[in-house]
Amino acid sequence: MDKHSRRDFLRKLSAATGAVVIAPVAIACGGNAEVTTAQVTTPSAPPPIELPRVRPELWDAIDFNRRRGLGGAIPLSFQDDINGPDGRAAIGKHLPYIPYLQEEVVPRGMIGLMFGDEGAGFPRHPAAPIGMDNEGHRFDWIRIRKATESEAEEKETRFSDWPIPDSGGYAVYDGGELTDESGKNTVYVAELPADVEPGDLVRVVAHCNLHGEYVQFVTVPGGG
Repeated sequence: MDKHSRRDFLRKLSAATGAVVIAPVAIACGGNAEVTTAQVTTPSAPPPIELPRVRPELWDAIDFNRRRGLGGAIPLSFQDDINGPDGRAAIGKHLPYIPYLQEEVVPRGMIGLMFGDEGAGFPRHPAAPIGMDNEGHRFDWIRIRKATESEAEEKETRFSDWPIPDSGGYAVYDGGELTDESGKNTVYVAELPADVEPGDLVRVVAHCNLHGEYVQFVTVPGGG
């Protein structure tokens, strides 16, 4: 195979596999053939969409999370779902919202979040414990930051395997047990940054252990 044919072959192989192909290249030096390497690369994937510090004027949480998800924030195994005919529901059930809760349910400096607001037309997000043949299903961390262009603290709260009695990380909406209704009444009690006050708008980034990261803006209860 001559050098032109070999170059064409490597280019086609790289395009087919989407990988970097390392090929030996012989270079004559003082009458001896020395083996070195050459790389044929394919274009890299576009960078992930950056998180907005404040809520954009025309904020569309479904569109933003779909685009960011296809950029890598959502695993490949779930991307067909968010792109399919029920994609709005698949994304919507992962969007955080604030349910109505009695004041004593959520300690001061914390916020209670649920996922999948039925009032907005989304199915509620379930939860499941780790079992013999599965890794469970829950949000395992939530990050909250005040929605401001200025520098601000971002507070992360991590959640134990669901359900853990008396873990302090969960509450139950409207009474009952965490495991009722497939865990759909689970309230995630997350810590607020020190600079956040009642009535402030905050950015929430939440990670579902099976289906990736989701972003939404919510207003902390109690203002005004």
